[in-house]
Amino acid sequence: MPLVVLLIPPVDARIYRWVDDAGVVHYSTTPPPSAADRELRILDAEGRQRHVRPAPPTAADREREAEARERERQEAKQREQEQARLQAEAAARQARARQLRAAYANIDEIKQQRDRRLAMVETTLMLSERQESTLQSELERIAAQMRNNAQVDEATMQRYRDELADLESRIHREWAFQRRQREVHAEIMASAEEDIRDFEQMMTQAQP
Repeated sequence: MPLVVLLIPPVDARIYRWVDDAGVVHYSTTPPPSAADRELRILDAEGRQRHVRPAPPTAADREREAEARERERQEAKQREQEQARLQAEAAARQARARQLRAAYANIDEIKQQRDRRLAMVETTLMLSERQESTLQSELERIAAQMRNNAQVDEATMQRYRDELADLESRIHREWAFQRRQREVHAEIMASAEEDIRDFEQMMTQAQP
């Protein structure tokens, strides 16, 4: 409930009007003890409002104001982050466009480079598979010797075992090498597809 002050001429004496918690209306020439916590409305002798002094904020008001300021701060931070993200994406697109222009004149060049790199990987893979086949044949030959010469001395048998272990190790290395070459093959394909897509997009954006 606001506190109302009536100004009585000729000296603008103040008469305070307020309603207590029980709903009783009071008039006095001095403000009530709780006046500092209320809205103050100053009226002239004819009842026209001349001035309003808002009530000071309560603890709940201050808490709401603090929450509102925090929301505004978080929203401003989010806007700044979004702006920074958009700027970073734009810079990345520009850098990507410069990279593509420096590397290729057209899409055909991308495909030609892709095909050359794939051919090199496929040749290397084929040679490794041939080497693996040779090692497998040698391993089978030594294993057959061990089966057919079971009565040989221990030194010869140990030499067979050592040769088999070495061949198995070399075969496993070839398998690992082949896996990596197949991964490289897939990476070349994926990279070329990305370059072609980005180059096409760049050329579309460059059109008037």
